[in-house]
Amino acid sequence: MVSMDTVRADRLGVLGGMRGLTPNLDRIADEGALFTNAFASDIPTQPSHTALFTGRYGVNTGIVSHFHPHSKLADDVPWLPSLFRSAGYRTGAVDHLFAMKDWFIRGYDNYMPPPGRSRSPGSVINDIAFPWLAANADRDFYLLLHYWDAHIPYLPPSPFKERFTATSLTRQESQIEQQLRSRPSYPLFKRNLYDHLGPIPNLEYIADLHDAEVAYLDFEIGRLLEHLGQQGILDDTVLVFFGDHGENMTEHDAWFDHAGLYESVVHVPLLIWAPGLIAPARISTLVSLVDVMPTMLELLDLSVGADIDGRSLVPLLRGEATSHRNEIMLSECTWQAKRGVRTERWKFIRCYDPGIYLRENVELYDLEDDPNEQRNIAQLQPEITRMLSEKLDTWLSDNLQSGPDPMRAVIEHGLPAVARLEDLLREESQNGMLRTQGVSASTRSQVPEPSTPETLLAGVLGPVDAE
Repeated sequence: MVSMDTVRADRLGVLGGMRGLTPNLDRIADEGALFTNAFASDIPTQPSHTALFTGRYGVNTGIVSHFHPHSKLADDVPWLPSLFRSAGYRTGAVDHLFAMKDWFIRGYDNYMPPPGRSRSPGSVINDIAFPWLAANADRDFYLLLHYWDAHIPYLPPSPFKERFTATSLTRQESQIEQQLRSRPSYPLFKRNLYDHLGPIPNLEYIADLHDAEVAYLDFEIGRLLEHLGQQGILDDTVLVFFGDHGENMTEHDAWFDHAGLYESVVHVPLLIWAPGLIAPARISTLVSLVDVMPTMLELLDLSVGADIDGRSLVPLLRGEATSHRNEIMLSECTWQAKRGVRTERWKFIRCYDPGIYLRENVELYDLEDDPNEQRNIAQLQPEITRMLSEKLDTWLSDNLQSGPDPMRAVIEHGLPAVARLEDLLREESQNGMLRTQGVSASTRSQVPEPSTPETLLAGVLGPVDAE
């Protein structure tokens, strides 16, 4: 299992990337199964990985947010690594999510966190993984490798940095500081990203650094494939590559971050490679990361529990089916609290708490005419908006079963990323530091109260019936 943190789908050459970032992943896609319309159900990292390894939506596990202090995955929730371990597999992980939430260590014989809290380069992940692979090459094993290279602060090594920033380095934007400061999240991203990069000539340079990280990650994936070949087990190993979420560059308000239920964030790579077991295929039907767990269990003849939300992709892999889902349910609750519905053509987004990103409370995008989601047409398409809103309400009702909504609990406590920003602003204020942009420690007092579906839709559609 290869987690490619913060890699958006369109950075892969086989999914439209034009810069030649991913020759190894492109080859894997040509030789295996590529899902061209795979989506993360719950973002960002903690809820996304939890959804994948449980096969359940965050609304059912309670894990809908990143860094929410009260999050706890119940002990009786099935967990993919634990199921492999129970089936006799040797289980290992090179990962550090256990440092954030304790359930990420479940099911592992060997949990091998890289040095530091997070974002060790791919070379370090591989250097830890390769001896483990060599030691377990003669037995059935399950291994998770969590690569963080594409995550901020975007510090690619040579020669990748020089190759992909050569053009953007030559152009100095006179207003770059003002542009960066214009984002409401600037104080936090100054500390976590911009201060690490040295002189920043323009916004394109930052995006180029991200691309360089993706290219470097692909290089390390090539090293992984080579090592599996050297151990003589490459052709006997099922490889699953997935992104937990993508990354906005400057398309939407949340620059260089993964807030927002837009395609740049929720459309992720998903590839399954297993010579002799899976024929090469390019599968375009809608699939969700919650579908990965039952797929892996069925592929390897392990028992699939009934109490999961994921649906096995094996019928698609075997050519026995051509469709899978009519819609994908989406959720985020870290910088802002939103849910969405993604169909083949439409994207509907409902806001429960805007956090610091003040956009419309209801959004609708026609992905055929507006693939970059630049024109909110909720008011122009009231019937489509109502239909998708009702679909979301029905889905929530079916899953919550009159129980508490975990998103509401996070909102009541305070959105975690907003709280981190407020803590930083208080720290700066206490240290007497001057701030020259418009975000203050009273940010949350300036945003509306969390909305209900009825109040959100009233402005678009008129009154909404109680049903």
